[in-house]
Amino acid sequence: MDWNDWQRVLKWRALEEGDADGVLVNAERRREATAHTRAGLASEEITGDGLEERSESFLDKRAEWLEREAVGWRGELIRVLELLCVPQGCWSWAFAGWALALLTGYWFTDLGQAGEFNLLALPLVGLLAWNAVVIILGLLCELMPTSAVAGRGGWVAEFLAHGISRMGKATKEVESGVAETVRSRYEELAWPLAWRRLQMRLRMWLHVAAALLAIGGAVALYARGWSHEYRAVWESTLLGEKDASAFFETLFKPASKVLRVPVPLDQITGMHRTSGKVEKPAPALPWINLYAGTLLVLIVLPRLLLAGLGAARCGRVVSQTARALSWGSYLRTLLRAVEGGSERIQVLVHAIEPTATHRELWDRGVRERFGGMARAEYVRIPAGEEDEFAAVWQPVCANLVMLFNMATTPEAEVQRRLVSDVRQRLLTKHAEPELIVLLDGTSLAGRWSPEKIAGREQLWSQMVEGLASEVIVAVLKESGRAKPLVS
Repeated sequence: MDWNDWQRVLKWRALEEGDADGVLVNAERRREATAHTRAGLASEEITGDGLEERSESFLDKRAEWLEREAVGWRGELIRVLELLCVPQGCWSWAFAGWALALLTGYWFTDLGQAGEFNLLALPLVGLLAWNAVVIILGLLCELMPTSAVAGRGGWVAEFLAHGISRMGKATKEVESGVAETVRSRYEELAWPLAWRRLQMRLRMWLHVAAALLAIGGAVALYARGWSHEYRAVWESTLLGEKDASAFFETLFKPASKVLRVPVPLDQITGMHRTSGKVEKPAPALPWINLYAGTLLVLIVLPRLLLAGLGAARCGRVVSQTARALSWGSYLRTLLRAVEGGSERIQVLVHAIEPTATHRELWDRGVRERFGGMARAEYVRIPAGEEDEFAAVWQPVCANLVMLFNMATTPEAEVQRRLVSDVRQRLLTKHAEPELIVLLDGTSLAGRWSPEKIAGREQLWSQMVEGLASEVIVAVLKESGRAKPLVS
């Protein structure tokens, strides 16, 4: 998938995870999208959190189906989808920068005064030295992505992203409710990818700009030499004739090999201007060819090569990072919503008087675990009658959910013993039963911190260790909308 495909997939994931109650897109439409695109993919095949080729294809086709079906949906959904955007570069910025680089290279290149082309007066050496450093660092970034150098520069993209975000927020009304939750979730998923992509594309654009700067300089050499006759000379306080010969031979050797143009070293002595006089200035054209060839071979080609490497690597890095965004739970939830047939799941409720809100939350947890078509059948266990219930209870299927109040501190003599007794009854009818413990945290919303909830979940997990196949925590979001969390 390319970047646009990933953005589409992440938009729908953020929308579904941020809109658990189906305010914007109802559960039936979501199940319809999954059923049309899963191509036989089952939740049992999703074993990890990363994306495999088949699950990635499913998400891509499903997001495309939803986007196509979204045309004509009610305006609130369309408005929320339009809010889901990430900061990214604009090609008009890149073209403007490249044009500026080309013009800068042209105007900064001067052949000299009075018809003399002073080889050492041009900024070729400094330009080559600077590009040599940048090219080496660029190779480290592109070919050794795990090095410390490769991670530098991300703050630039992050700074730009934050700036664009603030400008965008200043022009919009502050969202609330579902829209705000969805947008926050999308930024959590997509913005790190966008920052990384923006950083890599910025490096690519700068490589192209450096190449155009050198091209502008080469064009200036020929343009200015078109209407004036220049003679090549050199002068230096630091270099003698032998040193100058060695310097020019080394400097122009790569271009000489590539262009098959010899370096006219025999002219060096006569070109030397000393005491304001030149014995025999040489024709400038061979030296202009070598100068332009050096810019081409040592700056333009390496920079364009690095830009190409960066462009090829950018999509690969973005895809690899996107595939690692903990997709397992999301995929299993989608697929289980269309699995399960008309299976009846018995839920043993310990010491809780269920309300409509309770049942809505519990039903969702059961469907996410056993399939969207599974039906929950609730049986209440009164407090203090655990032993009597376990003695007479008869299992109806191999899958069972035992529901406890999460706020209750579990005790080995009560909760663990009850789970153990029920499991033994299951084993009398089914050789491989699946017993799930569901912890109800509806009363904890807004009162307990996430850390305290996680600590209590760990305590329950330790208490039923070896007895329960899985522990599911069902809590309410602060907004009041039910959201089961599978641990």
